[in-house]
Amino acid sequence: MNDANDAPRAERGHAPLIEKFALLVLFSLLLLGVYLVLKPFVLGLVFGGILAIATWPIRSRLVARGLSPKLAAGLLLLTLLLVVLVPVFVSAPDLAAEVKRVTERVEVWVQSSPPVPAWLAGLPLVGESIASTWHTLLNSTADAKSVVAPYAQAARQFLIAAAEELASSLINLGIAVFMATTFWASGDEMARVMSASLTQLGGRNLAGLMDVAANAVRGVFYGIMGTAAAQGLLMMIGLFMAGVPAAAPLGFVTLILALSQVGSILINLVWGGAAWWVYSQSGMGLAFWFVVVWGLLVVFIESPLKPMLIGARMTLPIILVLLGVFGGFMSFGFLGLFVGPTLLAVAYELLRAWRTGDVEGGDAPAAGAD
Repeated sequence: MNDANDAPRAERGHAPLIEKFALLVLFSLLLLGVYLVLKPFVLGLVFGGILAIATWPIRSRLVARGLSPKLAAGLLLLTLLLVVLVPVFVSAPDLAAEVKRVTERVEVWVQSSPPVPAWLAGLPLVGESIASTWHTLLNSTADAKSVVAPYAQAARQFLIAAAEELASSLINLGIAVFMATTFWASGDEMARVMSASLTQLGGRNLAGLMDVAANAVRGVFYGIMGTAAAQGLLMMIGLFMAGVPAAAPLGFVTLILALSQVGSILINLVWGGAAWWVYSQSGMGLAFWFVVVWGLLVVFIESPLKPMLIGARMTLPIILVLLGVFGGFMSFGFLGLFVGPTLLAVAYELLRAWRTGDVEGGDAPAAGAD
């Protein structure tokens, strides 16, 4: 008789478990459907979030001065369109061909074994040493080419592919700008909902990690991307003012070299080649010395600018930057150059904060505070 009573009781005990399992399956299918719908736009959504978080302090200051969130979002959107998107949309379609022509000219110039310029050999104290080194390098050109050729070809293909990916990323750029504008306009409410949800799931520590992630995003965006963008833009402006052809592609090459970190020293070849072109056209005139001084400024501005922009927000190991830049490009294309190191920085800072228990918040949309 007891066995007969236990059977319905067991069935009633299993019913809630079956219902919960069914709900879990349905919820998982719902999340899968949402992912499949958003999959084509994931890169644009992520980059839009990065833009919004990086510029949130500016948005906060605009709101603090009395502007409504929507008006502040419109002002930031207008600035972004004028400063970034319009030049990108104008130059991106032809950029790959221009970069290819620039790299081919450099290769032809190197293969022609150019003589040392008279002005360079005639410099006091160092002229003879430079000329001797120049001739030594030319005499070993065959061996050097055999060693460098595979790497030079890979670098050339990387630069051309990056330029091509920039043109193909215009749609994702548009999505990113739209999403960033949405975050600027209604980010406070979105942050409050997310913070409350994380607090309910894991307490205040889990919610505090949102601020850690936001600071990591800003650290990479300001310190690495901001410095590289400034160097590329300055190089383009300077070469354009000096009348050097293909100023935009050379600025783009400077951006990529600065972003890669290991290629920073190669920026000297960009302005050095431009200075050589000016010298071959008009000699050692004002334009030549302008390119030399401007190029040195672009190279050396990294040292004071990067620490000033990155501040004390984070200390990201250089190996993670390299993996983020190249891995991001291989996985996501041009925008991956920016998204890759940002994602690795967020993961690194979250792991560090979890290990040390340092989850103090900052000025972030994640905190929902202005």
